[in-house]
Amino acid sequence: MASRARAMATAATRARGVGTHATRAVDACAWTRAMGRMTCTSRTALAVDATTVSRARTFARGGGRGGTSAMGARWGTTAASGRVSAWAKAAKAATAGSMTAGVAKRGMTTAASPAITTHLVVGGDRAVRQVAWWLGGGCAWVFSMVVLGGMTRLTRSGLSMTDWKFEYEHPPLTDEDWAREFEKYKQSPEYKKSNLGMTVEEYKFIYWMEYGHRMWGRVLGLYFVGPLAYFASKGYITSALAKRLGVFFVLGATQGMIGWWMVKSGLEEQEFSYDVPRVSPYRLATHLTGAFTIYTGMLWTTLNVIYPSSPSQSAGASQALIDATRRLHRVVHPLAALIGVTAISGAYVAGMDAGRAYNTFPLMGGRWIPEEYLDQWDQKGWRNFFENTAAVQFDHRVLALTTLASVTAVWLGHRNSAALHPRTRVLLHALLATTAGQVTLGITTLLHHVPVELGSAHQAGALTLFTVVLALMHSVRGPKRVRL
Repeated sequence: MASRARAMATAATRARGVGTHATRAVDACAWTRAMGRMTCTSRTALAVDATTVSRARTFARGGGRGGTSAMGARWGTTAASGRVSAWAKAAKAATAGSMTAGVAKRGMTTAASPAITTHLVVGGDRAVRQVAWWLGGGCAWVFSMVVLGGMTRLTRSGLSMTDWKFEYEHPPLTDEDWAREFEKYKQSPEYKKSNLGMTVEEYKFIYWMEYGHRMWGRVLGLYFVGPLAYFASKGYITSALAKRLGVFFVLGATQGMIGWWMVKSGLEEQEFSYDVPRVSPYRLATHLTGAFTIYTGMLWTTLNVIYPSSPSQSAGASQALIDATRRLHRVVHPLAALIGVTAISGAYVAGMDAGRAYNTFPLMGGRWIPEEYLDQWDQKGWRNFFENTAAVQFDHRVLALTTLASVTAVWLGHRNSAALHPRTRVLLHALLATTAGQVTLGITTLLHHVPVELGSAHQAGALTLFTVVLALMHSVRGPKRVRL
C-alpha cells in the first residue's frame, strides 16, 4: 500500500508539473472509517509534495478536472473516458476512506497520526551532541543562578548594592571605593533598622554575594553569544532554534531589570511594618517566575534537540504504548501546574520571611489552621493571603502536601503500566522520589528555622522537582491530530 501510494503521488506530481516544492511528512498509512473517526492501521510515513496534497484533497471533494461525479465519489472517473486520473489516485492515496466522513463534516476529518518530526539542529549527530551539551550547560547555569539568588536572599545580601547598571558594574577595589560604596549603603533602610554598626569588612561579604549574583547572570549572556556564533557559522542552527534563542536572550535581559525592580522595593520605605527591611514579596515572586519561565523554555528546547520525537510519536509505536502514554499525558500536565504554583508560593514565604515563624509540624501554633490565618482579611481583603505570615505559610504547606498526594496517586495509577516506555517509567519513579524528598527537606528546613544551607537546598530541590516533571511531560507527548 505504501509503495503504491508513493508511486501514485510521484506520478501525480510529475503530471501536474509541480516541480520541486518543499515536502512535508504526511501519514500514508491505510485509513479506515470507524464511527466517523479515522484510525491508522499502518505507520509508514510518506513525503508528498504539499501542493499535491492540497490539490488531491480538492479533487476528492469534487473540484477536480474532467467533470468528476458526485463529489469525487467515483475517485475522479471522467465522463469522457472513464479512466482514473493520476490526480484522483493521489487523492485516494492521501485521503482513502475519509471521503464520506469528510463530506459529513465539511470535508475536515481529524485523525491520530505520528507527529511530524521537527529537527532544531542540522548537521548530523555530531552537531546535535555539541548543541545539546551547550544548551544543557545553559540550563545548568540558569539553575545555579536560581540557587545563588536564594543564597543571596538567605544571607540578607540582596540589598547591599544600592544602584544598578545594565552593563558591567565595576566593583570597589580600593579603600576609598569601599568607603564610598559603604556610605551609600548606610542610607538604606536595611542598614538603619537591622545592620546599624556594621563594619566595612562585614559589608564586603554581603556586597560580594550580591555582586556575584549579578555578574553570574551577565556572564551567562556571553556563554550564549560565543558558541551561538560558532554553531551558526557551521550551519547547525535552524531558524526555529534561532528564534527560540532570541526569545531567551531577551527574557534574560528583562530578568535582570526585574531583579533591580525587586531590589529597589527593599531600598525604599514601604507600608509593611517589617523589623527587617525586605523586598516586596510580589516582586520577588515575579522574579522567581521569570527564572522558572526561562529555565522551562531552555530545558524544553534542550530536550527537543536530544529527543525530536517522543516514544509514542515514533514510527514503530504500538497502540498499547500510545494509549498508555495518552492516559499519563492527561494527568501530568495538571500535575506540573500544581508543582509550579507550589514553587511560586514559596516565593511569598521567602518574601514574608514566613519560614521563621510557626516552626512546628504539622500543627501551627498548636492548631491545624493557625488562629491568625484571616487576621488581615478585614483590612486587606484578598491581600491577606499574600501578606499575612500565617496565611502564606499555611497555604504553602497545603500546596506541598497536595502535590505529594497527587504525585503519589499518579504514581500508583501508572507504576505497573508495562506499555509505557522505559524512559517514561524511570521519570515517573523519579518524580515520586523527588517530591517525597522535597517535602521532607521543606519540613526539616522549617523545624530548623531556615538555615542558609537547608534553605538553599530546598530552593534547589524545587527546581529539581520541576525539572523532573518537565522531562516527564516531554516524554509523554502523544501523536498529534492532523486534518485531512
